[in-house]
Amino acid sequence: MPVIVVTRLRLRDPALLDEFFAAAVAVLEQAKGASGNLGADVLADANNAWWTCTAWQERASMHAFVRTEPHVSTMGRLDDWCDEAMFTDWEQDSGDLPDWQRATAAWSPTGRQRVSRTPHRHI
Repeated sequence: MPVIVVTRLRLRDPALLDEFFAAAVAVLEQAKGASGNLGADVLADANNAWWTCTAWQERASMHAFVRTEPHVSTMGRLDDWCDEAMFTDWEQDSGDLPDWQRATAAWSPTGRQRVSRTPHRHI
């Protein structure tokens, strides 16, 4: 069953945008070319927040992606760049990316938000 992953990253300082953006573009290109990827998109939001949304054929494809470069080293830099880094995921019948209203609604109190407690400080 397809898996949708939504991340929200907030930069701690606008001066970090150039370095963060270069890494983010590399990861987006990596995702788009990864085996099992069904789609990837990014949204810039207010207050230096950035959203990503990816769709995967199955969890194994997504897990393979997160264990390779440049994703691995970019995740290692989140403490340097971000004061918030969160993600949520869910399975759905379709491999289509949800619209941004649905993707960002996953953060609502009624959404299926999952908070990760990893060394790279997902909050």
